[in-house]
Amino acid sequence: MLIATGIATVLWVPTTFWQQWFKEIGASAIYVQNWVLASDSVDYLGADNAPSAVQHFWSLSVEEQLYIFWPLVITSILLLARRSASVSRHRLIGAALVALTVISFLYAIYGVGTDPAPAYFSTLSRAWEFGVGGLLALFASRLRVDSPRINAGVSWAGYLMLGATVFIYTPETPFPGAAALPPVLGTLLVIWAGTPPVSWAPTRLVAIRPVQWIGDISYSLYLWHWPLIVILPFALGHPLGRTSLIGVLVVSIVLAWLSKVLIEDRTRSLRFLTSRPAMVTLTATVVATGLVFSSSVYGYVRTGDSIARAAAQAREALSAVTECAGAVATIAGSDCPDPYAPNHLTNASVAATDIGKGVQAKDKCKQSLEGAAVVACTVGDVKRYTQTLALFGDSHAGHFLEALDLYGKERGIRFVTYLKTWCAGIGAEGVEAAGHATVAATESCTVWGRAALSAIASRGDIDGVIFSNFTQHYVGAPAEGSGHGLTATDFMHAWQPLINAGKKVIAIRDIPNAGNLDVPACVAEHSGVNDPCTVPFETSRLPDDADPMVLAAKEMPMIKVVDIQDVFCTGMTCHTLIGGLVAYFGSNHMTATFSRTLAPVIGSRIEVALAG
Repeated sequence: MLIATGIATVLWVPTTFWQQWFKEIGASAIYVQNWVLASDSVDYLGADNAPSAVQHFWSLSVEEQLYIFWPLVITSILLLARRSASVSRHRLIGAALVALTVISFLYAIYGVGTDPAPAYFSTLSRAWEFGVGGLLALFASRLRVDSPRINAGVSWAGYLMLGATVFIYTPETPFPGAAALPPVLGTLLVIWAGTPPVSWAPTRLVAIRPVQWIGDISYSLYLWHWPLIVILPFALGHPLGRTSLIGVLVVSIVLAWLSKVLIEDRTRSLRFLTSRPAMVTLTATVVATGLVFSSSVYGYVRTGDSIARAAAQAREALSAVTECAGAVATIAGSDCPDPYAPNHLTNASVAATDIGKGVQAKDKCKQSLEGAAVVACTVGDVKRYTQTLALFGDSHAGHFLEALDLYGKERGIRFVTYLKTWCAGIGAEGVEAAGHATVAATESCTVWGRAALSAIASRGDIDGVIFSNFTQHYVGAPAEGSGHGLTATDFMHAWQPLINAGKKVIAIRDIPNAGNLDVPACVAEHSGVNDPCTVPFETSRLPDDADPMVLAAKEMPMIKVVDIQDVFCTGMTCHTLIGGLVAYFGSNHMTATFSRTLAPVIGSRIEVALAG
């Protein structure tokens, strides 16, 4: 399946996804996919990666890791039991299983409460689900009740617990903490009850041939269904509708049956495997895994090299054509052809990885998600500057850094950066990035914001402060009801001490947000299409009367607002391919290259605001 997915990726999937997908195919081959996804989930930029065709391998990875872990635990206990004749092996194994299961369960509860995304994929927070199964196997004979009626009732209770979760649980349900108890306990009850010989027992329903047949092919069905769901929209050129989804189900079942009959069953009955099963099976597994893993690594490296070469070519082409490239193509009075048409500068694969230094996840000049220390760096003209401005906010302030760095070098301006991941930066208690921030991140944002604002106010060499953030993302109330959304009052409280310290304050409104649209992938899918992947103006940004930054500025006339929406939008349409360049590397951050083309536009508007 992994080999077929790799081939399908090359045939139908936009090149913007290749590196990420090849990385995950390799991780799936060696059963560490869950750790790759856990790592991406805490990476500011990786958290929004589109699901790959092998994302479902995370659960198989957890399973295989625990198939190694639990036998090692039991083997270690058995070796220990040989040295201690006073304690039975059964009790030692039981005590160890109980201890490790409880520890894993408590860790899962802690992880879900503090950092739910990586906890979902972590083997450590999933081990207890397997541990309780081991405990059942260990003590099943002692817990058995010789009453078919009771067993039938218990079996029904287990199935009902499992079925209820389908209707009660939502994507927001914290998992795998306490919420995982009903499905886990329901499964335990079904297994414990066995197959009671009672006419009304559920075992009669699950024993019918169609159910048994689906059970026989279930592993293959699990393997095939997800790649089809993810890859078919690329192959067909449109999202899957109801008819397409039914087709996916049918094709998945057919592929699962063929895989079982032609591969699984035949492989198990091959003579050279059955004659010396352990050695041959191990050798075949290592060889097959090595082939898939090495192929995916090759694809990952080859794609990276290709992108690097294309990026170098794009930089060379851009240096030769600057008048109508990127943002400057939209400036009023510019004599440029259609600014929203693709040209020789357009390269979606390059754009997908063109991340500026103010946005990069591991930028040493940007504080991390849960860090609170104030980190300041300087860009622009750092030697012969005549003016110093602070750039303050989250990564949506950071993606202006490339533009400001270039403009500062041209105009003798030094910029001091105060940036933090997923933090509105206004120092108000409880303001978090809805759907993303952990408790620790929210608390650190408050501490960092207050400390950074105080540091800026106390610096006599800073003449003005440029504010910007992903305002649209902070205005909603947090999903779990804690804290509050960003308000105009929050901005005013943050700005007033700076005004009192004699600083000029400029607020840059955020660029249009493309929502769930992966812009480089969309442009790659619509290669050669004029003005592809536009988004409606009304959904791409907050209206003036709902934008707390704008409302706060109206209450404080000394605050100047800089708006660059005219670079991206015409009328009620906002564009993502501008001046031949893909403007976004995701859905809401500018590419480093496009940001640099914005330098004369945003720089001149900041100077006007400072003079006002």
